[in-house]
Amino acid sequence: MSDVVFHLELAKECPITMARVTISSLQPSNKTKKLFNYALDKPCQHFVLGPILISSFNLNNNCKINKGDYDIHLNMLEKSTMFLGPSFFYGTYEFKFMAFNKVNNFLCVESLIRIEKADKSKI
Repeated sequence: MSDVVFHLELAKECPITMARVTISSLQPSNKTKKLFNYALDKPCQHFVLGPILISSFNLNNNCKINKGDYDIHLNMLEKSTMFLGPSFFYGTYEFKFMAFNKVNNFLCVESLIRIEKADKSKI
């Protein structure tokens, strides 16, 4: 299962001016090894985050989320492939994402994704 559902209730308009994405691999010793650490000052223009934010919140070029209720479905396997590419290694990966501006931290997500070889007899 890789579909993650968020229900957000935003009480006021929220411009997205900054975002942070951290991707780590979880080692067998339960320690994490950081693979990527992005700090973005224009998240709506990022090659992966931009399309996610724009489609999830129906945004235009100003990257400002209107007040309202939002149901967002993210296929984390699909999104991880966009970040890591189609030929990543098997293992467990931790994704942390935070979207904010100078006044509000309004979206913070942490997810673990385990990528393993498919059992072809069950396909």
